[in-house]
Amino acid sequence: MENLYIYQDEFDNECTFLRKKYYEHICAMITDFFEEPLPDNEFYRNFLDVLNTLEDYHDVYYLTTEMPFYWAICIIENRRTNHHLIKNKTNDDFREWYIKYKKENDIVRFIIEGINEETYVFNNDNGGESIFLRKKYYELVCILVTDFFKKPLEYNAMNATLIGNLNALFADGKRKDISTFVDREPYYWAMSIIEDKETTNVLNEKELEGYAEFIEDFYKNNEIKSFVIPE
Repeated sequence: MENLYIYQDEFDNECTFLRKKYYEHICAMITDFFEEPLPDNEFYRNFLDVLNTLEDYHDVYYLTTEMPFYWAICIIENRRTNHHLIKNKTNDDFREWYIKYKKENDIVRFIIEGINEETYVFNNDNGGESIFLRKKYYELVCILVTDFFKKPLEYNAMNATLIGNLNALFADGKRKDISTFVDREPYYWAMSIIEDKETTNVLNEKELEGYAEFIEDFYKNNEIKSFVIPE
């Protein structure tokens, strides 16, 4: 089984499915959480076949729209099942095990996605519409990490949170929906990704001077003046 499956999602963005980690997670759930031997039954073989023959994002969504413990129970019972949990396990038991497993195996999410759409149209405070350049905003945060702060860009919990928040903006949203981005300096997100937590740090006076110059160069190179453009 190949470790990664790279595919185009419904927005034509390149995504990465951590296929082998997903498989290992389900196997560990069977053997470690439910304390059952890993069976070699028909459902297990069919599930493995789906993992090995993914063709597009529909196949990935077929696997990941179900909770992993559902597939684990189906494999144990060798059938589609209505059981939520088995062997007197509770949601709290699972949550505790899952948090520990993710930490020990360095997992944030099983799908690494990008920004779905370049722009986001929202209703501004003047009764009209404006455009938020969300993809450009994310690009700036990334290069702040790598070029301004000189740190490696990691796909950690804060990076995943930023991508998820940018993708989840409401289609009929208002100005307040983008306030966490445009009312907060982008360096906040960059520093949060570096620290993998909501940062409490701020730039000193000298760093702010370099930051302002960095932002100005980014705007100039991308031929924009702001991340919000009135229509």
